[in-house]
Amino acid sequence: IGIAYERWDAVESRVSVDALEDEILAAYAVEIGKLKASGGYVTADVIDIVPTTPDLDAMLGKFNKEHWHDEDEVRFIVKGHGLFHIAPADGDVVSIEMEAGDLIRVPRGTLQPLCFSVS
Repeated sequence: IGIAYERWDAVESRVSVDALEDEILAAYAVEIGKLKASGGYVTADVIDIVPTTPDLDAMLGKFNKEHWHDEDEVRFIVKGHGLFHIAPADGDVVSIEMEAGDLIRVPRGTLQPLCFSVS
């Protein structure tokens, strides 16, 4: 369905469970640099979402609508896990469950009926 998957190693040995955005980006700088070069990506950021995130329902509500992106979407899980839902053009909606170390690249224009859920 056009989703690329990679496994990046040693998540727990690179960053602590309470690592900040700058620490996470620094720990994966080499991999992020290669990914940016190969995909033509310009930016990288960290989104910290956990079940105790303040106003989590409101935040997730922004993503819980069918949508697609004008550019590729890359998601990498540093800790915990996430569930991404994808609607391929020629098939049923699929759920991709990811855990720490998993990375997916979703091509631009891919329909996402629900971006993700947190548990």
